[in-house]
Amino acid sequence: MTTPSPTPSAAFGSAANPILAAGVVLWRAGVDGPEFLLLKNRRHGTWSFAKGHLETGESLKAGALREVEEETGVALSASDLVEGFADTSIYRPGEAPATTVHPANNEQAEELGAYKRVVYFLATKPIKATAVQLSEEHADSCWLDELAAMARLEHQDLKRTVARAALRLAHLASDS
Repeated sequence: MTTPSPTPSAAFGSAANPILAAGVVLWRAGVDGPEFLLLKNRRHGTWSFAKGHLETGESLKAGALREVEEETGVALSASDLVEGFADTSIYRPGEAPATTVHPANNEQAEELGAYKRVVYFLATKPIKATAVQLSEEHADSCWLDELAAMARLEHQDLKRTVARAALRLAHLASDS
């Protein structure tokens, strides 16, 4: 998958032409099953997974791999992502209506209430907690099992991503 070209007739950040972002759900083996890495954003204090905006011409997977390395120090390759897992959500981070002008960058568009489309991939193997090195973008991190992660996350789309990741990992474990 490659980054789609902006639709000239649709404003950047509109529902028809959302800001694109991608990330990776990292996990480690816990006593009772997988534990997921959640990161607390330093700027707005919300918990999420490692993710970020795509660069011009960057594919979703390439952007996700770059962002996870920048934000956690964990270097993965495309073969380290679960085949067929790409959980997508579209949402508006801000309360203001989507802009009809073209903002200077993704951050400005996001602050104006633009729509954002995020695709989360899932790591195939557990990550060692000691391998994680947080970037300056994050104030904190934690490893939580499915239920605790769902309780910590504020947004329904992220809770759905955790549930789908846990289900996929359970299926992968039963197939081995």
